[in-house]
Amino acid sequence: MGILINIFWVVFASASYPGADLTATVFTGLAVNLLVAYVYWMLSTSMPRTGGDYVWVGRIIHPGVAFMVNAMFVVLMVTWAGVFPFFNSAYNLQILFTNLGMATGNAAFTGMATALTDTNTIFVVSMATVALVVLTMLLSTKNIFRIVIALFALQAVIYVVFMGMMVTTNHAAFVAGFNAKSGTTVDAIVKSGTDLLGSPITFTAEQTAIGLVYTMTSYIGYANSAYFAGEVKGDARKSQGMAIFATPILFSVLIYVLYASLYNVFGHDFLVASSVLWVNGKSPLPSIPSPAFLISYITSNPILAMLIPLALVLNNFGFAMVYFFVPTRNIFAWAFDRVIPVKFATVDRRGVPFYAVIVYAIIAFFSVYVTVYTSWFNYLYYANFGWWIAVAVVMFAAAIFPFRRRDIFSSSPKIVTAKIGSIPVLTIVGTIGIFASLFVSYSTILPSFAGFPINPIYVVSMLFVMVALLVLYAISYFYQRSRGIPVNLARTELPPE
Repeated sequence: MGILINIFWVVFASASYPGADLTATVFTGLAVNLLVAYVYWMLSTSMPRTGGDYVWVGRIIHPGVAFMVNAMFVVLMVTWAGVFPFFNSAYNLQILFTNLGMATGNAAFTGMATALTDTNTIFVVSMATVALVVLTMLLSTKNIFRIVIALFALQAVIYVVFMGMMVTTNHAAFVAGFNAKSGTTVDAIVKSGTDLLGSPITFTAEQTAIGLVYTMTSYIGYANSAYFAGEVKGDARKSQGMAIFATPILFSVLIYVLYASLYNVFGHDFLVASSVLWVNGKSPLPSIPSPAFLISYITSNPILAMLIPLALVLNNFGFAMVYFFVPTRNIFAWAFDRVIPVKFATVDRRGVPFYAVIVYAIIAFFSVYVTVYTSWFNYLYYANFGWWIAVAVVMFAAAIFPFRRRDIFSSSPKIVTAKIGSIPVLTIVGTIGIFASLFVSYSTILPSFAGFPINPIYVVSMLFVMVALLVLYAISYFYQRSRGIPVNLARTELPPE
């Protein structure tokens, strides 16, 4: 998870849910995610193997269902392999150079910002980003982790600096700076945005209730360590507890403070109005009205003006790394079960799944091209629809785990086998998690989230992907059986740690 990513998402959240109080969505989102986090913590403690939910669902329900769920996550991550480098090129770097141009008066920086509005330039920069990610994926797992930790540490420092700027600035100071530098006024932006919406900009309970979707999107990532649990030394119960369960709690505090400070300085009405104008192509501002850009109206210090968009650049590069690393580990797990050629389970002397990295690199470069030059990934609006259906399946697996696989459950650490009366806690949490996940999935296809009426084609496309993955597994299964390979063992054996 990126601790500053919400200063980017707030634009889309504000435009999609004008009446949502984003601060109120934080702890509602946390409640749902703690259900998921608990399940991932318990299952990764019971079965700490590379592949995460692919291994658990496969051993509890069926390898075919496991492949469908896990590959659904990977299919969506494929789009992210192109989307996050694209966001960096088209938005974050553009904001960075726009801010530097405004703070220094240097036309060269403004020229760079303008260049990053050109599609071909965006493509080249995005491809270069992916190339750099691929090179880091060829490092050992330990060194990859070190890079990710360094990226996080830098963002954490910048988060503290940003919060310091917010605490020492009030709304009046922002209004004065914006009115003096922008060529328009805060009141004019709010009026134009309100006119475009056709209704006053106020908080409503209904939009806040369904407006948690973007906040839920921000939470995605805390369970990633489950996918490479077999590569983490030490007690899985403790390491996964910290990584998976404690992290969303800390994250919720950080983004609550972030949202509250944004409303305090920039104002809910201005954030909504400027965002609505921007997504409709009517914004008079030179950049996307993310707070990363808006800080240029409250400071003339070029270092401060550059730091916040730089954090978003680091954040999205980290995302690009994470969502390259995780799929390659899932591909490794599929190969171990012979769903795909076993060659993809081959690792070099440093533990790098070399062939999986190369194949996913090709996919990532293609993803960038599709993101920049086509509209194929428009179904990304409904990515969370498919994502949370897949999560619901994992919750179901957790609920039946104590009864379906008594052998593995009974040999698990005591924290996993805890009960309330005669009912396993994992069953209770998993059952509640099923319904919570399905509610979030439903919320993501509401017109208020996508910004337009439901597109049946995109909804069906998510379901079609699930069916196609089941068919792909069946083809692989019968092919391997025809070769005399006992693929049924995948339901009884755990892959090596």
